[in-house]
Amino acid sequence: MRESWDQFYLLTKDKPPSAGLLQAISLLDHIGGEALDLGCGAGRDTRYLLQRGFRVTAVDQEEASLAALTTLSTGKLTLVQAAFEDFSFATYELINAHFALPFIAKEQFTTVFDRLKQSLKPGGIVVGQFFGINDEWNTNTNHLTFFTRAQALAQLEGLRIITFEEEDADGRTTEGSAKHWHIYHIIARKPTSLD
Repeated sequence: MRESWDQFYLLTKDKPPSAGLLQAISLLDHIGGEALDLGCGAGRDTRYLLQRGFRVTAVDQEEASLAALTTLSTGKLTLVQAAFEDFSFATYELINAHFALPFIAKEQFTTVFDRLKQSLKPGGIVVGQFFGINDEWNTNTNHLTFFTRAQALAQLEGLRIITFEEEDADGRTTEGSAKHWHIYHIIARKPTSLD
């Protein structure tokens, strides 16, 4: 898997920030504050968050991912090498999990995602994806997490859903391989006392 991650980082490091992140930031009451980039990869979203004035905690299990971000000389960036299951969440205005959440182990997904939801400040936003059960990677030998639509919606209980878009179609991976994708693109907000 190491070689494929290295290839993924090479192909994505200079890409623009993810569309979901741009939409999520536009929904915040103010720009800045604490942001978590969960599964930061080559750092495309981390860099954008820093440019927008956020203090960013960038988390990834892969050492090569974080090595790509060590050149960013800023006091507003904290790098953490950890599996999502082992990460200690603080509190955040924004949590970006671009194609990261399915990599939480099946057996621990709900526990970890509940911790993620609790770490959002009131009015805070989480943006990311769940994988659906029709995804080509959903096999007995794969330890990623896949959900039915109802299961995915149940994970978002307690949050106000802003975007829940289902994609169930043939496409390509970042490396160019053909693949059938089944994805739920999500943006959700933690309620405030005024909601």
